[in-house]
Amino acid sequence: MKIYKARAPMRIGFFGGGTDVSPYAETHGGKVLNCTINLYVRCMLTASSEPGLTIRSLDLQEVSKLVSGREWEGKLPLPQAVLAAMPHLRPNFTPERPGYRLTMFSDAPPGSGLGSSSALVVSMLKLLYNAAGQSFDPHTLAELAYRIERVDLGIPGGRQDQYAAVFGGMCVYHFGQDRVIVEPVITDPTAMLELESCLIIGYIGDRQLLRHHLMADQVERLVQGDTLRYHDETKAFVDQATRLLREQRIADFGRLLHDAWEVKKAFSPYIAPPIVDDVYALARQHGAWGGKITGAGGGGFMVFACPFDRRLALERVLGEAGVHMRPFSFVTTGVQSWTVEEQVL
Repeated sequence: MKIYKARAPMRIGFFGGGTDVSPYAETHGGKVLNCTINLYVRCMLTASSEPGLTIRSLDLQEVSKLVSGREWEGKLPLPQAVLAAMPHLRPNFTPERPGYRLTMFSDAPPGSGLGSSSALVVSMLKLLYNAAGQSFDPHTLAELAYRIERVDLGIPGGRQDQYAAVFGGMCVYHFGQDRVIVEPVITDPTAMLELESCLIIGYIGDRQLLRHHLMADQVERLVQGDTLRYHDETKAFVDQATRLLREQRIADFGRLLHDAWEVKKAFSPYIAPPIVDDVYALARQHGAWGGKITGAGGGGFMVFACPFDRRLALERVLGEAGVHMRPFSFVTTGVQSWTVEEQVL
């Protein structure tokens, strides 16, 4: 019996976040620097003795079942939307034949700010393409994932998460009106290793309740012209950061994170609630060069850059303050899918 599996990586957003969101990306051109990490959303498709199609989310402990051609029982809207958008890739079955089970879980909690929702969509799409024996263009896959999240489901946000999950690695993404350019940043692994050795990440709490209000507020302030210059400044940091990475000036990269975070907070007062400000101030007091929220803001994971010999002390202080520290490594590969044969007993 064939079993299909896939995984898509999450990412740390370093510079330019928010410039990939409409309408700024289309009217002014967005630019984002991010890198994928070894935290994944994983999916598996297997045959099932139960008829129809069942979706199981192991981390959310939720189940959805397709009870008719379009009607679902359950509360897993994101994977349901992926299957609705790709009916030609859905496994073929009838009520009289054995069905299929789609099982998934994420290495990070919802609202992490690491792009887990987009990684789920990309992982599912790659899985379905593989099971159907079809290939895809990576840009097309990223745009399809964007459409499912942002258009079909109306989840606010930009494009960087989908592209990072598809392409992987440390890249600058250029977002324009008609196309997206993917620019790999580093070919020398030393710079990546050195940056990784000076970074720590920690989870400070779920931002789920803030997401819609936060993104709507950012867009409204941009449209009114209140934050246009801050978006421009945020975008300009990307080129500076890229140069510092290529020159292996990691301490300066960390200090630039601080400068960019101060500008990013001007996008909206909801980006940095008191808990975020308190954690950031604590990190700076104990040696961090700089840091930021890894997503749009409000909560989730934070990333901090610090000298190598201050890492353990900083992790201990933040852990004592209630931050859940998480080991990670950079990865250079985007979404992957594979097939295994399981012997039926």
